Amino acid sequence: MAAFHGDEGVALFALASALMVPLVNVISVVVLSIHGANEATLRPRRLARELIGNPLIQACAIGLTLSLLGLRLPGFLASSLGLLAEPALVSGTLAVGAAMTVRFRRCDLLDITLTSGLKLVAVPLAAGAIAHALGAEGALLTSIVVICAVPTAPSSYVLASRMGGDTRLMASITGVQTLLAVVTLPLLVT
Repeated sequence: MAAFHGDEGVALFALASALMVPLVNVISVVVLSIHGANEATLRPRRLARELIGNPLIQACAIGLTLSLLGLRLPGFLASSLGLLAEPALVSGTLAVGAAMTVRFRRCDLLDITLTSGLKLVAVPLAAGAIAHALGAEGALLTSIVVICAVPTAPSSYVLASRMGGDTRLMASITGVQTLLAVVTLPLLVT
């Protein structure tokens, strides 16, 4: 976003992330609470515990609260947290990579193809078309398309593992989408 729209693009993408990350995590936690291997029935208390205990939802809530209140972290704390955060993406990607298998089951190919087509092409195109029809343009439109076009996050593997989802399939989806996004993302933002 910085390359396309500078600081404005980064700010808009951060806002889009602050909205999308908790929303997607809430949806994922609810679905895995119902359909994950760890729980066959939805129990409201367990669901509330899972939602409140989700680290990504917590982090977004804290960040959004600090931002809305106009509070800034002290420089030393922001720097320390930045140093801790930098290896997080690499660690998550390594965990997913370690779980990825080269051989897919035939039914996996359909799941991977369908989820990748929806996530990397259909959703960003639909979101961009709707946003454009509503008057979004420039950095705002690009931010909406990009937030919808990024591949599935490595944290999805961790969430699937924690809540009884199919970790092997999730690792494969994440890996394939990351590779495909090298092609799809530049095409969508041009």
